[in-house]
Amino acid sequence: MTDESQQLPRVNWNEVFAFTHVFKSFRMGIHVSKLMLALAVVLLIWSWGSILDTVSGWTGTSVPDGEIYQYMSSPMDFEKWQDSTETKRTDDLVSLWSDAHAELAGLQGFLVVLRNEGGGGRFFENAFQAKVISQSQTKWPDLPGLTDRQDQAKNNRSKAMGAVHELVKQQAERIEDLIGKATDAAEKNIEEDRALDTKGKRKAKDRLAKDAAAAERSLTLCKLNYRQKIRQIDGQGVFEALTAYEGRCLMNSLLAVRYGNITGGLSKYRAMMDRRGELLPPEPDASGIPATDSPVPTNDALGLLYWVLMMLHGLCWLIARHWLLAILLLAVALAVWALFGGAIHRIAALHFGREQKISIGQALRFSAGKFLSFYFAPLISLAIVFVIGLFIIAGGFLLGSWGGGIAMGLLLPLAIGAGLLIAFLLVGLGGGGALMYPTIAVESSDSFDAIGRSYSYVFGRPWRAAFYGLVAAFYGVICYLFVRFCAFLALATTHWFIGVGVIGGGQTVSPLADKLDVLWPAPTFDALMSCPPGEAMSGAEPVGAWLVWFWTMLVAATVLAFLLSFCASAKTVIYFLLRRRIDATDLDDVYVDEPQEEFGPEPAEEPAETPAPAAEEKPAGESPAGN
Repeated sequence: MTDESQQLPRVNWNEVFAFTHVFKSFRMGIHVSKLMLALAVVLLIWSWGSILDTVSGWTGTSVPDGEIYQYMSSPMDFEKWQDSTETKRTDDLVSLWSDAHAELAGLQGFLVVLRNEGGGGRFFENAFQAKVISQSQTKWPDLPGLTDRQDQAKNNRSKAMGAVHELVKQQAERIEDLIGKATDAAEKNIEEDRALDTKGKRKAKDRLAKDAAAAERSLTLCKLNYRQKIRQIDGQGVFEALTAYEGRCLMNSLLAVRYGNITGGLSKYRAMMDRRGELLPPEPDASGIPATDSPVPTNDALGLLYWVLMMLHGLCWLIARHWLLAILLLAVALAVWALFGGAIHRIAALHFGREQKISIGQALRFSAGKFLSFYFAPLISLAIVFVIGLFIIAGGFLLGSWGGGIAMGLLLPLAIGAGLLIAFLLVGLGGGGALMYPTIAVESSDSFDAIGRSYSYVFGRPWRAAFYGLVAAFYGVICYLFVRFCAFLALATTHWFIGVGVIGGGQTVSPLADKLDVLWPAPTFDALMSCPPGEAMSGAEPVGAWLVWFWTMLVAATVLAFLLSFCASAKTVIYFLLRRRIDATDLDDVYVDEPQEEFGPEPAEEPAETPAPAAEEKPAGESPAGN
């Protein structure tokens, strides 16, 4: 008797190591439907923020460089810093106004830049200076007195800046006109110079061509210099400053995860928060134990948590300093994310749970039907915190009444209890807020069910939830860097191959540049898109440069859209895993409204095999052969 063959059971590693399901997030994140919805989120929020910056700019609202970090790191000295910065901006504007007027008349600064660019040839420079002297009797705009300039720079900055812009424009037009005239005059002088033979004249003309190109570059550099000075004085729009700050924090956080740095820099953050709260001198230490020489390690690299906290401080700055813009920006941004982000989560839920795909229209119909649930899910917890805070604030008014200290001392336990409830709500929102959208997308529930499930899952399995989050973070950084590298490679190769066919035309930027470098500066891994130097363009080139910028901006926005799509997919996967662990619910259990969500034709089932007719029973003793 032979032994029956033994077959080893197949190991389902996804069931043994449940966290490996998170690795499906990349495949889910690059799904075209999710990317298009995420791209719509990026473009709509960016457009709305740009509109707010334009409108607020009409009222003179601007943000000086470094304001957000200064407000966050040292609020006690922020008013002093703000006053000194405002004074410096006013002084810089008055000085720039005077310098622009003097430069328009004499053009001495341009000649200095020209010599630095190697354009100080004898014939061109002499001809240029002769043309400048010949126009010495020209009537230029009058320069207001110092007092008037100071008053306008302080009280009517837009008018003063307009006067500076006009001077800079006239200066550029004059230089451009003089370059052409000086080139013609220098060429004529070379021909009439009897001290030069034929070879000398040829060399002088070659040098003249180089001087003329250097003059064009010098004009571009002067324009760029003025633009930089004007931008420093004008500042940035609120949304522009916020996105620049948050973007830098985001990139630093991704780099921190890349190197496995999660908690680094928390000692520096704590020291910074201690400085923020120093209203009174610290109490003397009676323990007798000496403090460490370096309470904040100098080599403590800043990690993920540090940069996440810094990003939260950026939102705090927005709310505290520009509360009206914060309401308008965040309200519309949340509405956009509720509609399009809800659709992304719905597609991810069906993609992971049932391996089914729905169209963008079907996903948007679902998110529109659950719009209020998506919109108010993250706001309800904040609203409860705000209401509880109002009661604590009301108790604080007791300090202003007679015997208020005693009353507050008696009621302090209630206030502490309310504070504990606020802490519970905020910790749950910070840890479980990411699961609210997946809850609504998977269960088709309301905001309160989303809050209840997200809080219970995080507090029920905090370490498991944190572990899944770390896995998603590390894997997400790898995927993001890969997608960003692919986008960079696509742009860089396109730029290189186009540049092969372009020769010359970029002398206004660099002797080695061509027209492509003017319209489209070469992309880098850290800067997929950059603003081209409009000061170096003429004719219809600004239109072409804008079109190039638009398409490269779409590529960069798609990379950011992938990050949003990946995060939505990873959060949905983590929700499925925690739900199965806590509620013992199968991973394929997803709410489906059959009449509304049609997934396309299912493959036809093969007809069941017809059972073979039963063999007729043979009488006992009869052989199978019938004999």
